[in-house]
Amino acid sequence: MPSQYQPHQRFTEADREKIAGRLRDAFADGRLDQPEFSSRLDQLYAVQTYGELEPLVRDLPPVRTYQTPAVVQNTTAAPAPGDFPERQKSKQAEQHGLRNLGGGFTGVVAINVIIWGVIGLANGGHWPHFWPVWLLIPWAIIIMGQLGKRR
Repeated sequence: MPSQYQPHQRFTEADREKIAGRLRDAFADGRLDQPEFSSRLDQLYAVQTYGELEPLVRDLPPVRTYQTPAVVQNTTAAPAPGDFPERQKSKQAEQHGLRNLGGGFTGVVAINVIIWGVIGLANGGHWPHFWPVWLLIPWAIIIMGQLGKRR
């Protein structure tokens, strides 16, 4: 029992339940057999002072406390509120800045412009109306929206 209590002091029902929990844990772990567990539990509900409680748990291991899992122990602490960690920029993103601006839509626009050019060449230089403009307009809006973002 904790050293702040004197053997002659009476304990509370909460203390009794803690000791009962220790006895149940010891029984579940196989440290006590059924007759010994029943005997100690009966004694627990018959005693009234800390001095009478101590013999019931003297030979049992101390109370288990919570341990932080090893996976969590070695992690870095979260930043303080309002502090934002620096974002690591990849070299690939820096090298292909314009190509990455429009995302996958850039490839769609490029393919449509190439198709328009092939059709114009196949017609002997008679270029049709530049219909890929309808794809270039949203593409330009996407790029302009991404240029304003902080990277």
